[in-house]
Amino acid sequence: MEEYSRTQNFESERDEAASASGRPLVERRKRVRRQSNGLRHYHRHHHQRLVVGLGAAVVALFLLLLFTALKLSLYAKEANDLSLISARQERELKRLRPQLEQLEKELAELVRKRLPGLYLLELDKLIPIEKGYIQHILFTRIGKEEDRSYEFKLTLRNSDLTAVHPIVRVMFFDHLGIQVASSAIGVDEKGMPTLDVLERGEVRSYVQAIRLPEGREAKYFGIETDLPEYQKLRH
Repeated sequence: MEEYSRTQNFESERDEAASASGRPLVERRKRVRRQSNGLRHYHRHHHQRLVVGLGAAVVALFLLLLFTALKLSLYAKEANDLSLISARQERELKRLRPQLEQLEKELAELVRKRLPGLYLLELDKLIPIEKGYIQHILFTRIGKEEDRSYEFKLTLRNSDLTAVHPIVRVMFFDHLGIQVASSAIGVDEKGMPTLDVLERGEVRSYVQAIRLPEGREAKYFGIETDLPEYQKLRH
């Protein structure tokens, strides 16, 4: 009986020792399991956030591409509409151009009939003038385009046997034959003769600049020659 009791006590002590020695291992396993579960939860949550972020980026990119496609489509439509309008206007202009040219010719003819002494104002071209002691005139556009300024070079030749005091007036007219400006050589600001002498057989050039009123443009010009009163009496 005493032997049986000692056996039971030994087995009980052994079980308690085994239980005591196995408790730290169980705790470590639980701790490792909790850490493993935490890592799995973290990775799963991180993966979900990454998927959500990528999904949002894909949606934003799709919307951006859709918006760009719509804009390009609108631009293409506008460009096509403008091209059609331009082509239509070009066809209309081509159809009307002969009529416009004919109207311009008729208007020019009317102006010249009303003012027969006018010349067509052509730039950078030597225009011969058969009038008195005038040989030719040359017009050049100067300054800025909006200034409508002209410079002309007038060449005179005295073929008389005596010296003269030339007076020349250059007048500018628009496409309707309305005078828009004028300039004079041989007279001062008050219109008095300067008595500038052009000797017998002498050739001389005069250069002057003139600015037209704003919004006006010269299409024709006219030239008048004159002499001081005392030379008119001699002639």
